[in-house]
Amino acid sequence: MKVALCPHLSLEHYRGGEKWTATLANRLAADGIDVAVRALPYTPRNQRRVSADDVLDDAVSYREQWRHDLSAFDSAYLFYHPFARSFFTGQTRSIAGIHSWVYLSDRLYEPHYGVVPTTVKLLYRALGNRAFDRFDAVHSVTNSYDSPHSNTHYIPNFVDTTLFDPARASLNETFTVLVTAAHLPAKGWDRTRQIASTLGDELRVVTTGESDVPSIDGLGFLDEDELADAYASAHAVLHPSRIDADSLVIKEALASGTPVVTTPLRTHPPTGPAVLHGSTVGDFVAQLRTLQWEWHNGSGYEKRCRNARRIGERHGFETVYPQLKELLLSPERPAHG
Repeated sequence: MKVALCPHLSLEHYRGGEKWTATLANRLAADGIDVAVRALPYTPRNQRRVSADDVLDDAVSYREQWRHDLSAFDSAYLFYHPFARSFFTGQTRSIAGIHSWVYLSDRLYEPHYGVVPTTVKLLYRALGNRAFDRFDAVHSVTNSYDSPHSNTHYIPNFVDTTLFDPARASLNETFTVLVTAAHLPAKGWDRTRQIASTLGDELRVVTTGESDVPSIDGLGFLDEDELADAYASAHAVLHPSRIDADSLVIKEALASGTPVVTTPLRTHPPTGPAVLHGSTVGDFVAQLRTLQWEWHNGSGYEKRCRNARRIGERHGFETVYPQLKELLLSPERPAHG
């Protein structure tokens, strides 16, 4: 059986959806499935972080172009947007993947990306129940999405619990707060800046990528091994996001045994020992100070870390992957062109 995975960005942009695609493609290939990645040659802000050859198994075919004919494939998984079937054509069983917050957010205008996602959202809303007429199934990473398609599968994002593992690195000597989300207002970067400024020298705040704030240390681009080390050696992960579909940041942190301070979104895990919620800068600062105090005084911090790992393991790759494989390899034939 031939399967195509079709991200709407270049795989070389290599953030959440692209990492998901590469990991899934490699595992399918390892299981003997004839799998290819067909991507669009688009990267927001022209950011290419990796080479596709470096992150894909040699058995996975990769191609970038603006139009792909998928007729040679038995099943195709397309990251959904209303124009997807215009870029990915051909008679094949097709699955629409909902990974973006665009389809969960009530806000129409998305200031970071501007007019493109706004147009996409307008069209998606205008299509209503007909949004998925050209798809045989829909996959959503969160059950918070209200799908109009009768054949919708809710399968969460996965995390590699062998890579993101608390045993791979020792905790830093100084209490360290790690931020790995994109530096966008939607992901709470403005809040992160304020939190770091408020805390001052009380603890160390670090972020992936570069930092434009003196109180936050930039770690630069981290490959997956380096990222896993950063999670495992941090004492807390700060994720004050305003919108998420199914956050890989939270899943990777929890699998690494690292408590998370985040927002009470309906797509986020409920508050508990391993996940602490906040809605204001003051809330986040108080939660981080609590974790720091517990760590210094040996009062409950290690128990939080054990709880984090247990929660992370529930979404381990080996648990979630069989559901995705079954969806992709379903014998159902295409109902739409």
